[in-house]
Amino acid sequence: MSETIIATVSMQAFYDKPRNVGNILALLAQAVAAGARLVVFPEQILQGYLTDTLSLDFDNVAWQFANAEVIESGEGIGQIREAVIRHQVYAVVGMTERHPRYPEVLFNTVVLLGPGGEVGRYRKVHQPGDEKHVYYPGEGFPVFDTALGRIGMLICYDKVFPESTRELALNGADIMIMPTAWGLAGDSRDPEQDSMVDSYTLFGRVRAMENQCWMVESNLHGPHGNLLYHGHSRIIDPRGHIIADTGNAAGIALASVNIRQDITRARSVGYMGYFFLKDYVPVRASDPPLTVRHYHARQVGE
Repeated sequence: MSETIIATVSMQAFYDKPRNVGNILALLAQAVAAGARLVVFPEQILQGYLTDTLSLDFDNVAWQFANAEVIESGEGIGQIREAVIRHQVYAVVGMTERHPRYPEVLFNTVVLLGPGGEVGRYRKVHQPGDEKHVYYPGEGFPVFDTALGRIGMLICYDKVFPESTRELALNGADIMIMPTAWGLAGDSRDPEQDSMVDSYTLFGRVRAMENQCWMVESNLHGPHGNLLYHGHSRIIDPRGHIIADTGNAAGIALASVNIRQDITRARSVGYMGYFFLKDYVPVRASDPPLTVRHYHARQVGE
């Protein structure tokens, strides 16, 4: 089993799509020059993320609608796709996707590109705050076969829900990729002590460890909209160890890993010999009253 170099990018986003594309292409080339075969970019890096999720900004909503792209024909994602094909690598890129038939339907999407073009896409399922007013939610957590292994994707807030990564793992994902726009809370002068960095770290390490899979996270860095983003784009091994991290900075984190060998080790001797997915027993609440969908599913008057 051979080693694979994985790269994950921390970078600033701008409300300037050509500038974002240029930065993506430059960082992709830099990662490829370092030997990377998989390069991961942040959530909505193509167009820029919402101003924030707690104060609906109609100018920014208009920006998202004006700059959204149909994946098959969009100019920006097309330039990135061509570069990925030229480099003969894999890359994951976040964007605002426009439905090909209904221009008023947008998705918060990540696209998996490969040596032959698009491998697959994932549309964000769990939507925080004002994302509900702008994007349609996706359905399900698909897993895609690649020459590097089976890849599944999630986006930002999806990481809070353990079922997201558990579904990916149960469907055979070797690598779980999470582009994100995860900002600072601003409750500490030291970004490393910030409560949002703490939760980001906790969720990421646990999701990798509980599924005994690789977890690759790519976050924005620097000011964007009303928020300040902390970076910490990371590669986390199947035992929950952070093995590469950009820290609170823009840049590229790289790691040379043996994808299948390290998963096998984690699932055989890594945690007292326990293989968590083998021992997993699904537990379902038959009628969970605390979810919004519970009330949507009830009959009028109940």
